[in-house]
Amino acid sequence: AAVPKAEAKAKAKAKAEAAVAPPAAPKAAAKPAAQKAKAKAPAKVEEEEKPKESMELAPNYVIDDGSGPAWEVSSGLTKKQQKQKERKQEQKAVGGGQPVVGKAVPGMGPTNTVPGMAPTKADGKGGVSQSVAADVERILAMKAAGVAVEEKAPEGNTSTATINVPEPKIGIVIGPKGAKIKMIQEKTGVTRIDTTGNLFTIMGPPAAVAQAETAIKELIEKGYCALQYDDFSENYVNVHPSYFPDLIGKQGAVVRKIKEELGVEVNFPETQKNAPASKKYKVTLAGSAQAVEKAKAVINNIMMYSHDELTHPGLVHEELEIESWAWRYIIGTGGSEMKHIQNNYKVKVAIPREHSLNQKVLIVGEQPMVERAQAYIEKLVWNAEHKTSGRDKVDDGDAWGDEEPEEEWMKQYLYKR
Repeated sequence: AAVPKAEAKAKAKAKAEAAVAPPAAPKAAAKPAAQKAKAKAPAKVEEEEKPKESMELAPNYVIDDGSGPAWEVSSGLTKKQQKQKERKQEQKAVGGGQPVVGKAVPGMGPTNTVPGMAPTKADGKGGVSQSVAADVERILAMKAAGVAVEEKAPEGNTSTATINVPEPKIGIVIGPKGAKIKMIQEKTGVTRIDTTGNLFTIMGPPAAVAQAETAIKELIEKGYCALQYDDFSENYVNVHPSYFPDLIGKQGAVVRKIKEELGVEVNFPETQKNAPASKKYKVTLAGSAQAVEKAKAVINNIMMYSHDELTHPGLVHEELEIESWAWRYIIGTGGSEMKHIQNNYKVKVAIPREHSLNQKVLIVGEQPMVERAQAYIEKLVWNAEHKTSGRDKVDDGDAWGDEEPEEEWMKQYLYKR
């Protein structure tokens, strides 16, 4: 009676082991034969198996009766290894049987090829070189950030030029809202101008690239370029530095008016230290030929008459023929008369200097005020000539008149210094 009981226990144990580990089915199948051999010594089997068996069942124990789903077959791989295997299979399916490294870039082939470079090749271990991988990652990052990347291979007639633009000149070259860069690109026909950082890169046909490069260099050096104007002209006016304040104006109002109204560029050079007092400098003008000539006329009028209708609308001037000895009476002690005239009549009075173009006394202002100031100055000069007394008398520093000739008898009374 003990033999059948032992066989039943052996069969139950073999069935439980088969349920837990399906891949070990051949071993489970071989156990009945071993159990037959063990049946010859039943007492010994009972002694060995008895301490290992437990009659208590686990709370979640379920007997497989064969009606449930099929058991999963273990592949012997970890979850990470299994995911890598599935990914490689997907890449092979996309690449036509060839492994694909990284992600596919829109507009590019399944392999990560960079324009101008040979396709990446996998080494014996299935990886790529670090330098190629870095280039691929950089392009993918630029794509993800929305940065434009040249996807087509450069054509045979494509050229590239790089210009280092000083930081203070970047705004001049780019222009308001990129207006000058757009103008250069449209007029030259270059494919692209990259303005990243201080290095500006120009790409396109060789002739167009050379033209755009010249335009950018002119903007750096001069602040303007010939490409900006259809009928380009460049000229200059020799100007003494004493006229710079009149030509520039308060807070640049005068020169800004010339630029805006005529559409020209006006550049003032830097004055040199220890330069001769008579040295003149070239004020350069650039723009259309007609506008440049008009700008020259405006500058010459301002130097000659201290105003022009373009920059000082509504003003007139009057030139007075006054001898140089009388100028000091118009100026007055410490400039008192000059201040009185200019403040009282709201005019500007210019006394000729050594380097003045106009060697006449000039009064500039509105017509009625110029007339009143002219009458006052003429009265000052007449009083100086006739040495009138009273309020209108002008003190010339000598109240005794001219000295008489020195006689011989006077010498003994004279103080010798």
